[in-house]
Amino acid sequence: MDSEQGKQQTIFLIEEDDETRRVLVKNLRRDGYRVIVALDEEDALERVGGGHVHADLVLVNLVGKTLDEALRLGRGVRKHAQYDGPTPLVVMPEKYSKDVEGTDVNVEGNDWIHYLGEEPDQLKNLLSRLTSRV
Repeated sequence: MDSEQGKQQTIFLIEEDDETRRVLVKNLRRDGYRVIVALDEEDALERVGGGHVHADLVLVNLVGKTLDEALRLGRGVRKHAQYDGPTPLVVMPEKYSKDVEGTDVNVEGNDWIHYLGEEPDQLKNLLSRLTSRV
């Protein structure tokens, strides 16, 4: 991912659903990322406590959570991990309207919402853009 420095970018994935988690991890690794997985908020906070886990991007996809809950969780993990402010956060909401489908929205600073659409490389392209800035 970051060929100039020869460093593999790391994504900290918070995903509760077993099937979705397997697919996301497989795709992220295929795209060249190192992936650290947390199963839920408690697991995520435990893993990053004390600043022992470094990630170049936090990716949150939680079933049954509102967009605000997922953003709060991602921001809390980033703060608890003592990541710097520019560490990107991408939240993938479970439910959304057709009018936002296929878009990526910058909600604040380096916090993004990824609304899955028909384009198969949409998430890959967003993550590449955000991790190249790290």
